[in-house]
Amino acid sequence: MLNVRVNESGQINIPSTVTEVMGIRKGEELVVLKRNGYFILTPTSTDPLDKIRKVCEGLAEKVGWETDEDIVDFMRELRKERYLQNADND
Repeated sequence: MLNVRVNESGQINIPSTVTEVMGIRKGEELVVLKRNGYFILTPTSTDPLDKIRKVCEGLAEKVGWETDEDIVDFMRELRKERYLQNADND
C-alpha cells in the first residue's frame, strides 16, 4: 500500500515508483473513476488498444486473441459485466 498526501491546493503527487510502473509520463492526463466507493486513476490514451496490447503482451495466445477485434469484443463484454455490477450496487 502506498499513501499520498493532498497539499493545500488539493493536489497529490504520485511517486515516481508508481508512475514508472504505470508508464505515466510527465504531462500525461489521467482519468479519475469512482467505483464502489474507491477512486481509480488511469492514464488516458489516444489509442486505448495500445495500452491493452502492452498489458496483454504475451497473453493473447493463451486466451485465443488473434486480432484487435478479439480484444474489442472482450472489452465490450467486460464493460457490460461492470455496468451490470454497478447497477446492482446503486
